[in-house]
Amino acid sequence: MMRKVDLQPRNESFLSSYRISVPSFEAIDLPYSSLIPLWASLRTRNFEEAKILSTAAMQERRIFPPEERAAMMIALAFAELNLGSTDNARRLAGRSLDLFPTQFAAHRILLSINVSHKDFAAAYMHLANLQTPEEIASWDSGMSIQNIHVALAAWAWQLGEWDQVADHLDIAYPNGLSEMPPEIREDWFKLSLYRGQADDAAAAAASLLDSSSVDHADEILQTIVQSGWTKQALPLYRTIYTQQPQNELLRRRLVALCVKEGNLQEARDLTRPGALKLAA
Repeated sequence: MMRKVDLQPRNESFLSSYRISVPSFEAIDLPYSSLIPLWASLRTRNFEEAKILSTAAMQERRIFPPEERAAMMIALAFAELNLGSTDNARRLAGRSLDLFPTQFAAHRILLSINVSHKDFAAAYMHLANLQTPEEIASWDSGMSIQNIHVALAAWAWQLGEWDQVADHLDIAYPNGLSEMPPEIREDWFKLSLYRGQADDAAAAAASLLDSSSVDHADEILQTIVQSGWTKQALPLYRTIYTQQPQNELLRRRLVALCVKEGNLQEARDLTRPGALKLAA
């Protein structure tokens, strides 16, 4: 059962707003000269021009190798997607896949459309079942294993599949918290609360303390306390109180936790410098 957490609402997390990165179209070693002006237009996000150029290029009276035509369709599909014509983009991406199945760019477009429609289940199943090509053509736009699993974690998050989120983040960041960027560590903390994992929540909180203000650190640790995990919160409060020994709020928090955990002598020692002020 998901715990009630007020610190970071689910819809304000990094993963809840995650979007797969858009192709940069920075490649210049393209296998067909016809693609050069199309990629140049897309690189500068001139989607109207890219649509005109790719449409004209595909109307040339010649025989196109399947790969060349597939790449042209990707250019047009991406332009259509960014111009708001998602139906055309979906159709073109599908035709491009028919011509050149071992690509990733068309899947990116289809995934982006699913996400834009908030069909996270479809996006998740599509990417989870996708066999990524072993080699990526120079015009194609692949995704790293890490980015794939962050995307899968994001869509599992939207679906409330917390264990799947954890599984994908474990694959994306095999070295754990030390490898995760701060925004992912924030979500891992929240995820630990949702999954009822006290030790994981404490470890994530510890990784965030150095970069947090006292108020934010207290907010994080109070979430652990409110979850009933006072044993895990106590050493973390000791850590931040050591860094801010003049902070009365932290001292009151620490005294309360010491009492709750039966560390009465430590609580007495903490009260000796002077009477505690009333709680804020």
